[in-house]
Amino acid sequence: MHVTHTSAGGVEGLNRVVAELDGLFAESVADLRGVSEYIIVRSCNRLEVYTATCDNRATREDLEKLIRMAVPSTNISYVLEDRDSIRHLFAVVCGLDSLIVGEDQIQHQVRECYMRAREEGHVGAMLTRLFDKAMIVGKRVRSETALNKGAVSVGSASVELAEKRIGDLGGKSITILGAGDMASVIAKNLIGKNIGAVFVSNRTYARALELASELGGTAVSMQRMEEAMADSDLVLVATSAPHTVVHRSGVEAAMSARPDRRMLIIDVSVPRNVDEDVSEVPGVDLETMDSLMEIAAENANRRRNEIVSAERIITQELQRMDTEAKEQMANDVIRRIGVKLAAIRDRELQTAMARAGSIDIDELLNDFSRAMVSRITADVYNNLREASRNGRTDTCSAAVELFGLGDE
Repeated sequence: MHVTHTSAGGVEGLNRVVAELDGLFAESVADLRGVSEYIIVRSCNRLEVYTATCDNRATREDLEKLIRMAVPSTNISYVLEDRDSIRHLFAVVCGLDSLIVGEDQIQHQVRECYMRAREEGHVGAMLTRLFDKAMIVGKRVRSETALNKGAVSVGSASVELAEKRIGDLGGKSITILGAGDMASVIAKNLIGKNIGAVFVSNRTYARALELASELGGTAVSMQRMEEAMADSDLVLVATSAPHTVVHRSGVEAAMSARPDRRMLIIDVSVPRNVDEDVSEVPGVDLETMDSLMEIAAENANRRRNEIVSAERIITQELQRMDTEAKEQMANDVIRRIGVKLAAIRDRELQTAMARAGSIDIDELLNDFSRAMVSRITADVYNNLREASRNGRTDTCSAAVELFGLGDE
């Protein structure tokens, strides 16, 4: 199940759907029919659930039922199955499905969700194999293409948007609300901009202190957020809160102390953390993830050739997985044959070593080799004769092929 800015029909749809589904899936996915393993992937522009199931139909029905319960008005299908789901995961990890194509952060975010799910105990062999493969595909795309070379992220795009709206950030006072991955990327892209005062506010004050020190700024508690905003030309909101953090009343209070000075607020949180009517406050401009679409389109256009190369690698890796899946039964049989032959060898070798010194070496080797061949072929010959007596000529034909006897 995937809810992204693409499948939800834009960032507005994403905000609406994620807000309804986020907690619901965390509570319900383990109880879906057929599900034996699951991983929930949550990032700045997606909410996805990957499941291993023994009943695709039942699991799909349960997922779609949950979606209808949370968002009754939706007519969008968010569920992918089998190969389509695997291709989607590979595209996500490579940054092809991100709002800002080629972003680096997404592979790290997916890996963190994967490792968290493993620690929580709801990941088994199937999803381990799939997500390990996805990490390999992501690494290959980043090493063999220039998809992420100089790549922008939502964080860097928000800084670029700020510069388009209010010009050079040199000397500007800035407040960052949030101190997680996205806020850290924003902070990284502010370095070297010669900005003025920087305030960092976060629910976890220790994390705000850490990020503020990286910028040479000041950490403030969430209770003092409005004071920091009152001194800021730019407010960048990037928290993981599932509810509104910046309210109109707080912005009005901040602006009352600076009526002649404009404020730009950029909210890149999903779901949104800033009240929509904040834009009605005199002197305040509000931008959201929707405002980044133009920058995203420009970025995708610049990377058109690299996107094609990345998609080619994904197709190659899918084909390789198909080959490995087809060989899986043969590999299992080969393993079992190897175990059986090793046991025969050990027994016959022990017998030969026990006789060493009591008979001629040539006679010993001759007896050892004859015994090995006899032991190895005993079951093969017996089963072939049994198959032939019962009219199973396909077994005899398979033996001819397996032992390369076609030309004899």
